[in-house]
This record gives sequence, structure tokens and C-alpha cells, in this order.
Amino acid sequence: MKKLTTLVLALALAASLAVPAFAANTTTLTTTVPAATYTLNIPADQEIPFGATETNIGSISVTDGTGFAEGKNLKVTLTYDAFTSETVATKIPFAMGLRSSQYTTSIYKTVIKVSGESMIFEGKETGGISEFVTITGKNTGVNQGSTYKGAADEAVVTISSTDWGKALAGNYSATITFTAEVVSG
Repeated sequence: MKKLTTLVLALALAASLAVPAFAANTTTLTTTVPAATYTLNIPADQEIPFGATETNIGSISVTDGTGFAEGKNLKVTLTYDAFTSETVATKIPFAMGLRSSQYTTSIYKTVIKVSGESMIFEGKETGGISEFVTITGKNTGVNQGSTYKGAADEAVVTISSTDWGKALAGNYSATITFTAEVVSG
């Protein structure tokens, strides 16, 4: 038994004297990127007057933006369908537009007309978000198809006189859905 105890003690002593002969050759860096936060402000529910071909329903804006940067933006997509009624089969199609109140002629006002199009609020170097919006492709101004970048402080519903004329009597409703997501690029 003494021999076994001596052997175990000798092995324990030898193991404790072993010193690692290598040094660390890597450095691990970590970081945490906080989520961007914001408040998306959209128009309230409202009544569109019968026969109105253009109705300003309010504004779409982003406030209280933090955690953004150049290249980290907020993409807001608008989707909607025509006005429908539960009592009649006709529909009243409409276009959703954005415009800047700084323009006085309507040819420069509407810049988005198709459901599913998006607008981009750009992140700023300071971590906030721009009050200006960028939309590509559907502006109705002189430079059709170009990128619009600027204030869009009015959301406008446009309905043609012809479409109003085709609608049968009844109560109609439509819903605009605003989907926001933080994107890079």
C-alpha cells in the first residue's frame, strides 16, 4: 500500500510541476449592436368625401429615431386595395400619393402611386433618422421614373371622376397598411 501511495504522490508532484510552454496567439473582439428604435406616425382613420379627386389625409413621418447610421435606414411599404362595399359589388380604385407642400403645382406633387411601393427614411451619422424620404420610380413630375428625395409631408388619396361615376350607392371602406423595417444599404 505504501508503494501505491508513493507512486500516486510522485505522479501528482510531477503533474503540478508541468508548466505550459505556449502563449496565447489570438485576440477575440466582441460587440453588440443595439436595435434601432423609432416612432412611425401615420394618418388617422377618416372619411373621403364623395366625388373628391384628391384628398390630403395627413402625413407619414418618423420621429424619435435612435440607433441609426449612414447606411442603416427605415423602409416603409404602403399596401392597399380598392374601396369595397359589403352591400354592392362595385369597387372604387384609388392611388396613394405622397407630396411635398412646398410645391404649388400638382404636376410635382404625387410621387408614389402603386400599392406595395416603399419609401426610405435615411439614417443619419448622428444616429437619428432623416425627415426626408426617398422614393424611386413612380413620380409624376417632369422627371418621371427618377428618384424623388425630399419632404413628403402630405399623404394624398386620388380617385378619378370616372371611378366615382362607376360606383353604385353604398358604404365603402379601404385599408392602407404601413409596414416598416430597418434595412441596410
